Amino acid sequence: MNFIEDYPFSKLCALKTIETTSFFCELNEINQIEEIVSFSKKKNLPILIIGEGTNIVPTKTFQGLVVFNKLLGIKKIDDVTIEVASGENWHDFVEWTVKHKMFGLENLALIPGTVGAGPIQNIGAYGSEISSSIKKITCFNLETRSVQVLHASECGFGYRTSIFKERSDYIILSVTFQFQTDPKINYSYNSLQDEINKNNINKDNLSHRDIFDLVSKIRKKVLPDYKEFPNVGSFFKNVVLTKEEFNKLDITEEIPVYLEGDNIKISAAFLIEKFGWKGFREGSVGISDQHALVLVTYDETSGEEILKFSNKIINQILSMTGIKLEIEPTLI
Repeated sequence: MNFIEDYPFSKLCALKTIETTSFFCELNEINQIEEIVSFSKKKNLPILIIGEGTNIVPTKTFQGLVVFNKLLGIKKIDDVTIEVASGENWHDFVEWTVKHKMFGLENLALIPGTVGAGPIQNIGAYGSEISSSIKKITCFNLETRSVQVLHASECGFGYRTSIFKERSDYIILSVTFQFQTDPKINYSYNSLQDEINKNNINKDNLSHRDIFDLVSKIRKKVLPDYKEFPNVGSFFKNVVLTKEEFNKLDITEEIPVYLEGDNIKISAAFLIEKFGWKGFREGSVGISDQHALVLVTYDETSGEEILKFSNKIINQILSMTGIKLEIEPTLI
């Protein structure tokens, strides 16, 4: 294998950063993992597995080995069960499921990244989450140096989180999805309903392909393309509070709240726009004028500058509302 020293993150992630990693290599076959582990042990380096780098924020030089996951393959287990290699492009796989009449992921169309990155963040959009379709995840455990299978119930899925966010000793090799035989069309999300109404589409005649196309259309319209405006999608999580936590806040009625089960959800985008950050730029970093949740870099910059800018937003909103926003992508 080829281990490259002092490799720039600017070639590995969706943000323009000046940070580097001590070593870099590509993972193309599962049998290469042993060589990767041996190299990291010899050099005493931590391992970081990445896909397309669309959900990571390098904050400093990474004193370790970054492994670019290029594991590919889609395997049909039965009529409703599919095992997918973790390096497959996520959107391409979602489109594949729609084409093969395996439904349940269509609301997650056009989310950038790989299949293996999806469960880490428990990606979600337009009223759906990836975890609702996952049956099991096959991993390589770096500590035991063995393959391990985790069923969905063992993955600790929650709002934009899972055990994989904390378990850096797991390399996700593949994700097995189980699809419903007769799933309902999900158009519960407000912006999706607005798009349906605006186009005078009869909801009774909606197909899963229609949802896939509508979601793709909305995302292209409201979210900047990371290839043109470097970004990692939603930089801040929406706020989810218990009713007890919410009742302790002193916020104005103009801030909309939404019931989500027993919890209360507050739009982070609304708060960011309300306090004047949408479209604001400071140096090489700013908030997109297309969507208030999207932090963009205009020139190559440091992770320190990105964090300094995002913390200004977090601290101002906290001081004005008592609500503390959380950063969604993984900080490195």
